[in-house]
Amino acid sequence: MKMTTFCSGIASVLVLSAVSGFAEPVTPAVAKQNLALVPATDPAPATAPQLLPAVRGKHPRLLFTKAEIEELRKQISTDPILKKAYDDNAAWAKKFNLAKAWQPTAIFRDDTPAIVMVKSWPGLAYAYALDRDPAVKQAIVDILAMMVKEPYWADTAEFESNMGAGENMLMTGILFDAVCEDLDPAFRAQVAVSILTHARRMYYLGHKQLGTMKIKYWQQDPQNNHRWHRDAGLAACVLAVADEPGLETGFLLEQLRQEMDFIVKWFPPEGDCHEGAGYQVFGFFYLAAAVEMMDRVLGTAYLKHPGFKNAWAQQVYYDAPGRGGNISFGDDMNGAGGVFDNQEAAFFLGPKLSRDRNVQAALVRNFLKKAQFANAPTRAYSYPWALLAFYDPTVGQGDSKALPTSRLFPDLGAASFRDSWDANAVCLTFKCGPCGGYRLNEYAHATKDKDGKPHYINVAHDDPDANEFALGMDGELLFHPGLYSLRKLTESHSTLTVDGKGQLTDGDAFTQPVPDTDMRTLSYLTGWKAGTDGRVIVEGEAGVLYRDKSLTRFRRTAVWMPGEYVLLLDDIRGNGPRRITWRGTVEKGQFVKPEEGRCYAYVKSGKRVDFQILANREFTGALDHLFLDGRFGSKLMQQFQFGVTSETVKFACLLDPWKRNLAMTLQENGDTLTVTVRSDRFTDTWTWRGAKDAATPSTLTGRRGQAPLLSLTEADKVAAQPQKTE
Repeated sequence: MKMTTFCSGIASVLVLSAVSGFAEPVTPAVAKQNLALVPATDPAPATAPQLLPAVRGKHPRLLFTKAEIEELRKQISTDPILKKAYDDNAAWAKKFNLAKAWQPTAIFRDDTPAIVMVKSWPGLAYAYALDRDPAVKQAIVDILAMMVKEPYWADTAEFESNMGAGENMLMTGILFDAVCEDLDPAFRAQVAVSILTHARRMYYLGHKQLGTMKIKYWQQDPQNNHRWHRDAGLAACVLAVADEPGLETGFLLEQLRQEMDFIVKWFPPEGDCHEGAGYQVFGFFYLAAAVEMMDRVLGTAYLKHPGFKNAWAQQVYYDAPGRGGNISFGDDMNGAGGVFDNQEAAFFLGPKLSRDRNVQAALVRNFLKKAQFANAPTRAYSYPWALLAFYDPTVGQGDSKALPTSRLFPDLGAASFRDSWDANAVCLTFKCGPCGGYRLNEYAHATKDKDGKPHYINVAHDDPDANEFALGMDGELLFHPGLYSLRKLTESHSTLTVDGKGQLTDGDAFTQPVPDTDMRTLSYLTGWKAGTDGRVIVEGEAGVLYRDKSLTRFRRTAVWMPGEYVLLLDDIRGNGPRRITWRGTVEKGQFVKPEEGRCYAYVKSGKRVDFQILANREFTGALDHLFLDGRFGSKLMQQFQFGVTSETVKFACLLDPWKRNLAMTLQENGDTLTVTVRSDRFTDTWTWRGAKDAATPSTLTGRRGQAPLLSLTEADKVAAQPQKTE
């Protein structure tokens, strides 16, 4: 069990260049070629959805009706959150000047300006509906006139069907709906024709993939958030003009309904996002807006899907304590300065549906925390207009601290733990799920391609991070979860490499599915056991996920003992002798007593976490530099690397974030390892036996003195077990 230590140079360096500026417009010839692919007329619908009688021939009806606006007006005067959201939006709307806003060159030729525009311009709809200010109406009319005048709403790659086109459609549909009944009839008809024209182009060139400039990444599966952006735009446009005189919209209504049926069918019941908490924000707003519009106008029941009332959980449980950002996996920058904007406001849909006062209180807490972070000496934070759409004050606010402090995310194969909901809390995250999550992989295997192989799914923003852990506390990230990387490497994460190699999805700028493989059988949670006092055991298996079939087992068991310690147990078995490297990514690290496996990780603020690592084989220890590349900023980090050359090895790592002055010893007897954890207040023994197979949990029994503490048994399986779909 002896460890020797050394330090070495920078592990890997990647230099990225940034490209700025807007795309060039398409040539007239390319535009003509693509427009010729859009049929002059639509087929007759088999069954055209009908608008609800209550909204037929009436506007507004997308984000709100007249009756809902009247109710909102009453609520604004009694709720401080709504009042400030209204005041900030109204003040902005009064000053809106199209000439000083994003110019057409930007929003028609680049996704990002179009997204920024959607985060503000639809607020004009609420401002006009609530105040009926003629100046605000004129601002909307000016925008609509610009949209009518502009021949192409996406004059760039993916002509008329890129994500920016979806943003422009969403904004235009919402604003048209808000002032429709007050428009000059001739202008109203002109705008309606333009809206339908661009909706048809989006559908045929994009969804039907007829365009010559298609980039087939978003049409391939139902969980792609870029698809949701486009669907929200399509819904806003089609539903806004569905019953305008002289327009044939039955076929598009039918296709829109089929599209949304498909999207909602494969939405995870947890409402979470396999790309991480940051990308969940990027996508959920658009899906939520689309289904709300569909339910309000067509009478669908999409909002009854459990994912919409549960989506809040990923935001709350992956919010880093004391920090204006996340502690998340996948392509998340995990920064410290997150701003709560219109996209994030959509998560208030959860308590609006469930009527859960404690969830509402938790979202308000996180919102106010981020609002405080966003305030600056030179610029006051404005409340997002989308609070007027999604925040329901009639739910009330309960006790945000009454929520359980741990949560399992079965679809993702992930879990999050914290010792409290206070800003100085300690938080641990653990992940060992398949790329894409279970629901998306279920789709891949239920929808085979023409060769009988799993359907392609987009897992570009997932990382090769199976059995990764991260630790945050009191505003800092001590064991770092990683950045939004354009070089996705297992070696960057707090997990294992074998013979210097990573997991099967390692090495690309954007992750691809493992070919011809059920990824649910490669990495998955095996065990979950919750005890008293917030104590939990979670376990994952990822052995066959490693390259060259180098491992037959990589079982990691995490024991969460809040207020006392965290214990990580790794059972690793190779196909012959292998160089196995245990990795822990930190901002800074230090060895204390290498002969006892004692080290600590720390950050510039002085916060630190001491830990001890032991094994049943002699191993070496190194503290290496590590360059974490990030799409929006990089970090020069360090990484603890503990290596052993062996066919099998068991590691035990004891984390001491609560400063309990802990000590750990190991005793091996055959396949049983006894781990003893001592402090000045207790002595715990953990009897650990390896799992009998790849799907069954390990056996782990904890005792404090003679009293039972917490145990993981073979019966404590996670509900989402690996399975194959024929």
